Amino acid sequence: MKRELSMVILWVVLMGCTSSNGGKVVRIDPSEMRDSDANYGAEDLHIFIKSMMQSMLSSSLFDKQKPYLTLSEIGIGEGVDEHMDTKLIANSIRTNLIKTTKVHFIDGEYAKHLKADEVSAIDYVLSGDIHAIKKDNNNHVDNFYMLSLKLTNAKNSKVVWTEDKEIRKVIEK
Repeated sequence: MKRELSMVILWVVLMGCTSSNGGKVVRIDPSEMRDSDANYGAEDLHIFIKSMMQSMLSSSLFDKQKPYLTLSEIGIGEGVDEHMDTKLIANSIRTNLIKTTKVHFIDGEYAKHLKADEVSAIDYVLSGDIHAIKKDNNNHVDNFYMLSLKLTNAKNSKVVWTEDKEIRKVIEK
């Protein structure tokens, strides 16, 4: 009897560990727009990256030359109280820029270890910040996000391109 009781307890424990949601897994296209709430999500990342790439690549900077770029840090601005993976933003920007074949890309981590004459090969540094303003009251949730990017000439520190992309999500309660 003791052994049977032990087996039942073990089975109950194992069944409880197998699935926390008990629901069916459904695979969806990662680029499909599917907001489930007003918080920052994958949809917003796709909107930010698409907008920034269109703006940057439509500038005249890439018409005559194939410049050497490096990516500086994407910072978190004031008002951001939720997790935003800035490394994911940076990686998406880098990947999309490389795919255009309009730039040479120098890894920022690698560039820290370059000698002075090697660093001089870098034409532009891309950097930016993400900001958020959140309002939540009894009637609605209003979340505003803004990604700001800038491309700076590495030789003279002149900002040669900048862009802001805003996303605002409101949910009525």
